[in-house]
Amino acid sequence: MIDVKSTELKAIITTDIDLEHETCEDIENALAFSLSSVQCLPLERSGIALVYAEKHSDPLQIVKKLIRSSVRCHWVFPIYASCKSMYEEIKKCVMELLLLSNVSKPIKMVCRCRKRGWSIDSCSRLVKYIGSFLESLNIVVVDYKNPEYVLRLEIVNEITGLSFYHKTQEREFRMGRY
Repeated sequence: MIDVKSTELKAIITTDIDLEHETCEDIENALAFSLSSVQCLPLERSGIALVYAEKHSDPLQIVKKLIRSSVRCHWVFPIYASCKSMYEEIKKCVMELLLLSNVSKPIKMVCRCRKRGWSIDSCSRLVKYIGSFLESLNIVVVDYKNPEYVLRLEIVNEITGLSFYHKTQEREFRMGRY
C-alpha cells in the first residue's frame, strides 16, 4: 500500500463501464518503471479510474506516458491540484492554481466542468460562481468563444481535480479507440 501522505491525485481517466480494473492494470504496468510509487484506484461501474503518484511527479508527463502506452481508456486528464468537492474549497483551490501559474494575468479562459456524483449540485452554477469571483479580482476574463486557456474541473464524488492548460493541449488528452 502506498503512503497516502507522500502521494497525490495526478490523473483522472475515463474508460468504459466495467473496464476500470483492466484500465488500472494497464496504467500501473505503463508507469511501473518510471515511478516508484503509483496507485490506480478503479471506481467500479463508473468508467473512472484515479491515478495517485508521488507528489513531485509531473501530471502532464504521466499523461504522456499513458498515452504512449495505449492504455484502454477514452480520456486522460492531468490533475495539478485537488480538493474537496465544496464550492468554497474549489474556489480556493482554483485561485491558488491560477495565481501560481506562469501565465500573465488576466487569463483569457473558459472553465469546463464534469460532475460525477452528488457532492456538487450543478456544474453550471459552480462555473458561474468561480468565474464571476475570478473576474472580480481581475485574474481571468471568461471567454467562451475564443479562450486561450482551459480550466477543467473533474468532480468525482467528494474529490475535485483541477487541470489548467492551453486550449491546444486538450486534443492530446483524448485517446484513440482502443
